[in-house]
Amino acid sequence: MSIRRFKGRSRTWQVLGSTTGVDDCAPAPPVKKLRLGPMKLAQYQDNRAIQRKETWDVMSTTNRQNLLALQEMAAAPEFDASNAPDLLTVAGVLDGTHEAQISHAGGDHGGETLEDIIELTERARTRCKDTRTRRDRTQKRNDAFAAQMPSMLKAYSAFRARGKPDEGDEGQPELYQVTVIDLFTEQSETLSLPLGCGGFSAALLRLGLVPSAPWTPTFVFTMATLDFYRVSHARCPQFSIYAFTKTLADLHGVPVRSTMHQHFSIALDLYLDLRRRTELQVLTHLGREDPAWRMKNCCPACSYRLEGEDELIFSMLVTMDGNDSLKRVLRRGPGDDGPGETNERWDDRDASDGYYLPRAQVDEWARRRLANILPSDDNGAENPCKERWKNMLNDVTAKMWGIFDETGLFLCLCRHGFALVMVDMLRSGELSKYPLAVVEHLLKHFGVDIGVGYDIGCHFCTTLDKSELGPKAREARLRCLVGSFHGHAHNRLCQVCFLALYVKGLGIEDLEGCERRFSRSNALAGCSRRASRFHRQQEITGYFKHMDDYDVYASLATFLCSNYEQSLKILDDEPIVRQMMRDEDVVDGEEFVQALADETVYLQELWKSSKKAEDTPETRYVACLVAESADLAKVTACRAAVRQSRSDDAAFTPGKTKADMALRHALEKRERSAMALADIEQELGITTRWTPTSPSYIAAEEEARSLEYQRALDRLELLVVERLFELTKMNQSGTGYKMRKHIAKSLQARSKAVRSAVAKYNAAAAAVTPPRDHVDIEQVLEYAFLADFDLLRHSHHEVHRQYWARPAYRAVMNRWFRLERAREEIKRLDVEIRRFVTWMRDESVFLHKRERELRWTEGKTEQQVEDDHALAVHLAEYRERRGRFEQSHMMRLHTLKRRWGTRCTASLTPGVPLQSVSPDEDEEDQMLVDAEREVGMAGGEEPTRQADDDEDHSEGEDDEAHDEQPWD
Repeated sequence: MSIRRFKGRSRTWQVLGSTTGVDDCAPAPPVKKLRLGPMKLAQYQDNRAIQRKETWDVMSTTNRQNLLALQEMAAAPEFDASNAPDLLTVAGVLDGTHEAQISHAGGDHGGETLEDIIELTERARTRCKDTRTRRDRTQKRNDAFAAQMPSMLKAYSAFRARGKPDEGDEGQPELYQVTVIDLFTEQSETLSLPLGCGGFSAALLRLGLVPSAPWTPTFVFTMATLDFYRVSHARCPQFSIYAFTKTLADLHGVPVRSTMHQHFSIALDLYLDLRRRTELQVLTHLGREDPAWRMKNCCPACSYRLEGEDELIFSMLVTMDGNDSLKRVLRRGPGDDGPGETNERWDDRDASDGYYLPRAQVDEWARRRLANILPSDDNGAENPCKERWKNMLNDVTAKMWGIFDETGLFLCLCRHGFALVMVDMLRSGELSKYPLAVVEHLLKHFGVDIGVGYDIGCHFCTTLDKSELGPKAREARLRCLVGSFHGHAHNRLCQVCFLALYVKGLGIEDLEGCERRFSRSNALAGCSRRASRFHRQQEITGYFKHMDDYDVYASLATFLCSNYEQSLKILDDEPIVRQMMRDEDVVDGEEFVQALADETVYLQELWKSSKKAEDTPETRYVACLVAESADLAKVTACRAAVRQSRSDDAAFTPGKTKADMALRHALEKRERSAMALADIEQELGITTRWTPTSPSYIAAEEEARSLEYQRALDRLELLVVERLFELTKMNQSGTGYKMRKHIAKSLQARSKAVRSAVAKYNAAAAAVTPPRDHVDIEQVLEYAFLADFDLLRHSHHEVHRQYWARPAYRAVMNRWFRLERAREEIKRLDVEIRRFVTWMRDESVFLHKRERELRWTEGKTEQQVEDDHALAVHLAEYRERRGRFEQSHMMRLHTLKRRWGTRCTASLTPGVPLQSVSPDEDEEDQMLVDAEREVGMAGGEEPTRQADDDEDHSEGEDDEAHDEQPWD
């Protein structure tokens, strides 16, 4: 009989041994051939060999002899299958060209019966249902790379250590054809890969090639190409992967492939992951693997404290703010009504790199913990920006956005610009949980006396004080401040309490670093808007990390010197300010401090008087009489409406009508008014109810009108005073163009409140006896001095008579405060410059010593020497990342000393860190540490301007004698 064999996955059947040839059958659909790579093919061949051996083991002796005879006969050179129809070759039976005679008794082929063979063919006929999806392909690819990561990391380190491809001598090499993409070339190459080096991807990495797939990649990219894009993208975030792959195609002279950007993205992710893991190995060797180490040591001027340095009012100044430019669209499928559930692919990779706070830590400060700490109307007078609480409450209770997942970034920087911590804002605005989580993190790692600048620091101060962090923040003496730029959009009472100009110990710092950083990081919006969560985080972290190392640190000496020179130039105006003080009869600057305190008291009283009613019982009684009369009139009107609804001409309405409901509400309100009226009559002992003609009624009504007029006047006075003080600041010399425009914009928004206050004032002024003058809103907006506003003469505060309200006095006062802040800035810079100089010396000595330890070969095995050498290469790259700027920093600091002479009191002699030298370090090692720098780090000698191209220019002949300078 004949047996039909299932061929491949095409549902095509062949007849074995039949007279009908394959060509006579219906044509089968084309079958896509699966091309196996070298490693897959070797694995397949090994599995087939194992299966053949298992089949041989279970065969009987007779079957084994028959099979061997068939194989020997088929292999004989004189054998002709066409002349021997009874003798078949195994290959002929398998490919269907010959018939295999099988008896009904079975046992001819390993004991299988006909039913067994039919069952196997029927099972092959049934197509298994494929339940797999492509949703998890990203995660499966990540898992495949993760399984090879140890060998890939070793291969990557070996290539970076050698600096050239390593053919390797481990195992038998195998040839593999792949397209290699370099920066200027693209060509198909046949690579010789050693299979014994830990896998296919590891073998490629030993050649300096990064694969785009874990097993059988079609394209591989050189590390130089990936590194070029990494640096270019960090410098220009608008330079996307898609644009770069198109650029490569143009350079290579090939058409643009639609999937090339995907291959490049996969290879770039793998390359960046290898860089992160390698850096973690270096940090672990240095004892810096703690995620918080980067934040606590990223800025040497802030955190590298020395013994015997001057105490500062603020041990550290930071600024924080939120930005909604870096939003990310949440991918969703179609739903019944609008967007459906998210269809984003799962990706568990993390690229936070110690910059991000965990989301779980931030969510601890969620809405349920803020419900009882937001200010209410009762204590709103304590905060001068109470109207801003409404926006904050809206943020807390806002619905989650349906389009975006991450709706922005909340950032915290030190005053020098180093990124301390970041938080993703999730489907919300700038909620209070984000700054609270950041402040908690700062208190945990930086201790006491921290000044935190925030554009809404005035009311965040109240939130912090009432939260669970309140006692800890007060104990640590943390103070919330408002930046110089945003502060002028707040009212005057907020400015005298929180503005940077009036805060002692702040120096000339404006606390607006986040705005400057956001103006540059907004360029990331294009490449992160529709990225995955991981890729968005990787983009943001990579950008800020590159900025910290190559922009912020590179310009740190410039920042310190520029602030120093700016402070000295401010102090140059001290003789002029002293003369202005004498013209205003001011003997000492402490008078300005008292003037600012008097202004604060005045504004606080004005704020409270404009918010709180001071009605007497008589005025409240008259108000209740008026309300009761209005309620009675309302009841009368509602009863007439009810009678009208029940008349014959009205339309029929079953049940209660709207008129019935209005009457019920009016009766209830009149009842409440009657009860309140009875309580006041009992309080005052009134037996006969007053009427509008009663003398007591007339007197109380006039008093109520006077109180209403006074409240309207106080409110208008407060707004006018704030506006005029802002105009004074805007018209002062030295106010920049952007600040003028910012103040003008805030005044324009505040003029709406002035218009409303003027309308209320005119209504109250017309009701008093005698009537007051009518106020023209256009004239109010044109006033530039308090003396012009005659209406304020009727105020019981008499602000125009206050000495601190005169424009000339205020100009001198502000200039004196600038002198004080300049002196504080110089004191802070003297401390920070010496910290910076000491850190550069100690960091270089410490890293050089650890690098020499790794390069030491005595007492190590060959494998240890190889591993330590690779790690030493990465440590050298880590050292040079910031070490390349040391000479330029020292040149800039020496230029400052030379230009200003004795007026520059900063010391360039390194000090002793609080984490002092270990006791077992002998005197000789300490002397060598002091002599480590030949460019003036230790003695004040000015470095030369000649560039040193030697890779080891910081190492002397006696480098082995330098000991470790520990710090953490």
